[in-house]
Amino acid sequence: MIEGPGRPDSGEEGGRIARDLAERTADLQAVEAANAALRRANAELWASRAALAASEARLRLALAAARMAHWEWDVPGDRVTGSAGREALYGRPAGTLDTTMAVLDAVHPEDRERCAATIRRALSRPPGEDAFDAAEFRVTHPDGTVRWLRSQGRVTERDPVSGQALRAAGVTFDITQRREAETRYRVLFDAAPFAVIVIDPASHRILDVNAQACADYGYPREEFLRLSIGDIDVLGDQEAIRQRGRAHRLATGAQEFEAQHRTRNGVLRDVLVRVQGVDLGSGRVAYGAHVDITARKAAEAALRRSEERLRVAMEAGGLGAWEADIATGRMRWDARLAAILGREPAETELDRAAIAAQIHPGDRPAVAAAFRRAIETGGDYAAEFRIRRSDGEERWLRSWGRALPEDRPAGRRMAGVVADVTDRKRVEERQALLMREMDHRGKNVLAVVQAALRLTPRDDPHSYARMVEGRVSALARAHTLLAENGWTGADLATLLRAELQPFLSGEGPAPGAPRILVEGPALTVVPEAAQAIGMAMHELATNASKYGALSVAGGQVALDWQVAESEGRLRLRWQERGGPTLAGPPPVAGFGTRVLQATLERQLGGALRRAWRAEGLVVEAELPLASLRPR
Repeated sequence: MIEGPGRPDSGEEGGRIARDLAERTADLQAVEAANAALRRANAELWASRAALAASEARLRLALAAARMAHWEWDVPGDRVTGSAGREALYGRPAGTLDTTMAVLDAVHPEDRERCAATIRRALSRPPGEDAFDAAEFRVTHPDGTVRWLRSQGRVTERDPVSGQALRAAGVTFDITQRREAETRYRVLFDAAPFAVIVIDPASHRILDVNAQACADYGYPREEFLRLSIGDIDVLGDQEAIRQRGRAHRLATGAQEFEAQHRTRNGVLRDVLVRVQGVDLGSGRVAYGAHVDITARKAAEAALRRSEERLRVAMEAGGLGAWEADIATGRMRWDARLAAILGREPAETELDRAAIAAQIHPGDRPAVAAAFRRAIETGGDYAAEFRIRRSDGEERWLRSWGRALPEDRPAGRRMAGVVADVTDRKRVEERQALLMREMDHRGKNVLAVVQAALRLTPRDDPHSYARMVEGRVSALARAHTLLAENGWTGADLATLLRAELQPFLSGEGPAPGAPRILVEGPALTVVPEAAQAIGMAMHELATNASKYGALSVAGGQVALDWQVAESEGRLRLRWQERGGPTLAGPPPVAGFGTRVLQATLERQLGGALRRAWRAEGLVVEAELPLASLRPR
């Protein structure tokens, strides 16, 4: 720095310079700050542009991926613009769908009016009430393929004075896959062989039905969709229906139950209902499969009635059922057959060898042969055999069986029934025994009649006839009494009273006194003894009526007996009183004596003692009980 005359003071000059320098420095700093701010603004602008470009790229990518395009419509000028690919959705070149008329021309003719109506509805909305309107329609691409599109949008600007629509915006996107899925669903929905009813689980309002539901219930679809499930369910009450569903819950959102539904003409049908809840974007719905089981329920009821009739018939017939698995050798049977076999009710399965062990050894070969023959020929099985029950009792059984027709291979299983025929076999055995007994008794009766004929004196034909008739009548009375008791025997007192009945006429020893007294303990005698004793008593009574106590007024006969069990003897005593005075025994033994000897002594093995007392005849007979009682 040089100082000289006339120059400013160096100090003043220095201050000014410093001030200038400071001012310039501040300006410079301000410029630098402005430059920095500008650089930051430029950077932010470029970042914003990059972000916008990226966002637009993502939007274009998303629109392309979703086969979607956005559009804008200048309503007064009828200019339609939109994102790239909008015309491609219609199968048209870019830039060709720039008016609403061009867009409508690209729509399938059958859908064109519906789309135009949607546009008119959107434009006619009052200001402030603009909302999204949408239309779904078909377009035909140049290659002939048909695609489904959905376009939806709204008015975005209106003239503030007139309210006329100025601008609108929206999106168009391809819904072909969704429509194809819906078509497939609808085809399957309507092709289901059972009724499908979709309801709102909250209100039970019917939302959709398939064709089978309309056919089953008799409602046209439009009428069906105006109903709720309570209108067709017999329960009617919505809460009752809901409680039933909760009571038959299978899993979350699923129930299965039987119900009764009413058709349009009032007919009640039984249905099996399976309901599945589904959460959709718009809310929850319930799909119900309704299978008409009226015929099945009727068949089940008929089967139950048939089984009940079969059960009653088998119980009434005393039949038990069995089933045999030929391959495994196992047999199963019901509780009734278990009882017949003498086994516990719960013991209902065993192998055939164990069952065969119960069969009488003498019957096993025939039973095994019949069973084997039925298996080999596919024919019926029938066998009658004895078994030994666990309690030791022997029973007779008859079994029938047949191969099950639905069994494959044939003959693998057999089923049949068993009846306890023990009572029948015993009856048959008894009948056979009775037939033999009747034959034997018939021969005995004929032999007795022949003996009566031989021994009866023939001097006086009339007396001969009366005597024969009386003796045959005695046999007939004994025969009748035995027949009434089934030829099991006869009570001795009843037999004697019957034989002596014809001789009761006449006066006893006192007014009202019996002509014949019959007294003794109860004793049943076998048919052979009954006939012999009856014949003997008839002879004694006949003799008394001719020569003894019964031949005069005031005479009486006392007939009594005692059973000496310890000695095995029956003591029978005949005593006459009040008859003609007897001088002693007759000089010659008569026919009556011979009859007594033939019947009581020889036939029954007894011993006779006779005493001809003055007051009347006394006959005592001792007969072995072994010849009188059933063996």
